[in-house]
Amino acid sequence: MWIWEQKDWPIFEYDLKKIMPYIEQTVRVVSPLVTLAKQLEQDKSLQFEAQVLLDEVLSTAKIEGETLDRESVRSSIVNRLGIGKVSRLSKSSQAFVDVLLESIRTSQQPLAECDLFKWHQMLFIEKPLLHDMKIGGYRNDSMQVVSGRYGKQQIHFEAPCKHDACVKSEMVGLFHYINEVSEGSDYIKAAIAKFWFVTIHPFDDGNGRFSRIIAERLLAKSEATAVRFYSISAQIEKNRKGYYDILERTQKGDLELTEWIIWFLEQVQQAAESSWKTLQKIQLSAVFWERHQLVAFNERQRKILQRVLETDQFLEGVTRKKYKKLTQASEVTSARDLKDLVEKGVMKKIGLGRATKYVLVL
Repeated sequence: MWIWEQKDWPIFEYDLKKIMPYIEQTVRVVSPLVTLAKQLEQDKSLQFEAQVLLDEVLSTAKIEGETLDRESVRSSIVNRLGIGKVSRLSKSSQAFVDVLLESIRTSQQPLAECDLFKWHQMLFIEKPLLHDMKIGGYRNDSMQVVSGRYGKQQIHFEAPCKHDACVKSEMVGLFHYINEVSEGSDYIKAAIAKFWFVTIHPFDDGNGRFSRIIAERLLAKSEATAVRFYSISAQIEKNRKGYYDILERTQKGDLELTEWIIWFLEQVQQAAESSWKTLQKIQLSAVFWERHQLVAFNERQRKILQRVLETDQFLEGVTRKKYKKLTQASEVTSARDLKDLVEKGVMKKIGLGRATKYVLVL
């Protein structure tokens, strides 16, 4: 029996006493981050938001099995926020950034069916060639989540409804909950709304993305901000197996959501803790560029330095091979660029031979 086949669906239950310690810990982690982020100067606040949005877009694509070009996504974000230099744009990256930003910027307004339809059309600007898909409207067929090859497929979940009128009826209850119902905590509300949406599975495609957008929107509303300072999608992508396991388990259970809500709160906490590190990187980046504002860098060098400053993996150092791959430069040009950065005191060379790496001087 799926959860939506329960007699009292969708009247969810949870144990507030068990959940309260997690809510209190979430507030302790999130509140200082939001307070500090709101106090940032506008340029640093936009840089911070840009980094969070970059993590959000890239991670949500990975969850859906897509790989987006990092530089293209970054260009889409800085283009929409009006900061930095745009290098190259893609329609798909720009579309998701636009949907995410519009959803968050309007988080204090009621969510309507027409909003979801509009965003669905924006997100799927090009109709998939391999399967028929309804864009900008509810699905008009049954929906199953399956894995495995043909003949040995495993059904992980079957959504309610086999036609769009039924889906519309299910969504009426969700819209009422999102816009009208008050929970003991907005964090609980975000957890329930995300689960409820992805369980209805109202669209032919994009349900996971929209469930996370709704969660982010409700979190922004609860924090009284029109920007995001931490990314739920980035955290879920790190814990993808755990996400699918608890989602499947909850969708096969009764209407008791305590375990799901606690798991969601833990992801919010970890996402906020990761954002503390991002904020530190933004501050470090600001100090770095101010310190080297009179130093001339070519576009390739600037791109690498930006990448080093905004990611964890590059704190360990950049190899000549990695530099060549990211900048599309020749072997000779890459070697010359890195040598120049060392001579300018921006990077230092460590290791020998193939183990040679170039590390940022902080």
